[in-house]
Parts: sequence; C-alpha cells; structure tokens
Amino acid sequence: MTAELVDAAFLSRLEALYPSTSSASTSPSRAVVDSPWYVAAAVAYSAANRPEAVPRVFEYVLAKVDEPAERLRLARKLRDALFKSGIIGGYPKAINGMVALSEATPDELRDKEPLRDMKESKEGWFARGEAFFGETYGETAKGTSALLNKISPDFGYFCIGPAYGFVYSFEDILSKAETSYMMISGLVAIDCPRQINWHLSGAVRNGATVEQTKAIRQIAMEVAQRCGVSWQGEVPDL
Repeated sequence: MTAELVDAAFLSRLEALYPSTSSASTSPSRAVVDSPWYVAAAVAYSAANRPEAVPRVFEYVLAKVDEPAERLRLARKLRDALFKSGIIGGYPKAINGMVALSEATPDELRDKEPLRDMKESKEGWFARGEAFFGETYGETAKGTSALLNKISPDFGYFCIGPAYGFVYSFEDILSKAETSYMMISGLVAIDCPRQINWHLSGAVRNGATVEQTKAIRQIAMEVAQRCGVSWQGEVPDL
C-alpha cells in the first residue's frame, strides 16, 4: 500500500516542482536540504493521516545528503514541521507522523533536549507571537485577531501565545516562509479553503515568491490526491 502512496518517481516529480534557489557556491548536501519541497510533502502525508509515507520522504532526501550537519538539519526540519503541523491538522495525526519519522531516524540524527527555550517567559511568547502573527497576516491581522477573539477569547489567547508564540515563531529550524509552507500543505490536505487563502498570502508576506508558494500548493495537492483526498470546491490559489 505504501508503494501506491509514495515511490521514488513520484518524489522526484515533487522535488522538481519547487524552483531552485541555491547558488553555485552552495554545497550539494546543503542545496538538497535548502529546498523545502519535502517539508510540504511530509506534512501533507501526515495531515492526510498517511504517516507511513513520511519515512519514505525522509529516506529519499537523506540518501542525497552526505554532510553530517546537513543530515541533522534535514531531520530537524521534518521533526519541527510535523510538530508545528499538529496545530493545523490535529496532534493525533502529527504524533503518528512523528512516530513514523522517529522509527526511521538514525540515533545520531535525534535530539535529546528541546530546541526551544523552555525557560522563556509567557510574556516572551506573546511578544514573538504578536510579531509573527502580524507579519503573517499583514493588513488583515487586526481583523483576523478580532475574529478569533470574538468566536472564543480563550482561542484568541491560545493563537497568539502558545500557537504563534511558542510553536510557530521559532525560527532556528524552519524559516518564516517554511512555516507558512507547512501551514499551506496541512490545510490543503484537510480541505480548509478559507485558511488556505490566508496562508498563501502569508507565505508571500513571510518572504516566499509567488512561484515558490504556488509550487508548495501544487506539491501538497498532488500528495493529497495520492492519499485519496477530495475537495469540496476549488483549492484557492494566488
């Protein structure tokens, strides 16, 4: 069944969809890890509840990476993307995806301690959360925040502090644009068009080009189709 979901030819096609951004001076291993197509693919598989495909994505990319530091960076990018994706598609699915990834991860590529600062104050979370929320939503931030607080003040609090502050705004592993890619991929896989619209624009605000953002959307759609996802309407586009 896994072979029907993911194979080398399909992954090669997905990899080719994302435009290259590496310079001639970039090492081959770094160039492979710098291209975030695999983040979109792994998150889409996980959000579609096909965690068995996540290790195949990891192994496909890892086979192309020789430098130890880049191998660790790859593993961390996928772990952090799946962790962040739990807010999008649900943590049961994210746990399944992370368990599958962990089972395929060599011991030297595992983290033994948290990467986030566990001593940071709640005020620090909220400051970073408000900043990243504002960067992601731009001119719509005030209205979106008002909506979240209107539907549930508790939810509005959660979104700014724990979600955008503690989880999303951490940039040591995924860039702001890559975090937006994670959001888009998960949302495509669970068919949430309102939020897809929000985060397509958010990716551009967070530094992605329109071409790169459209490529991530296409990667997520092709993975979701492989997983049997059907959409109630048109998937939003830029």
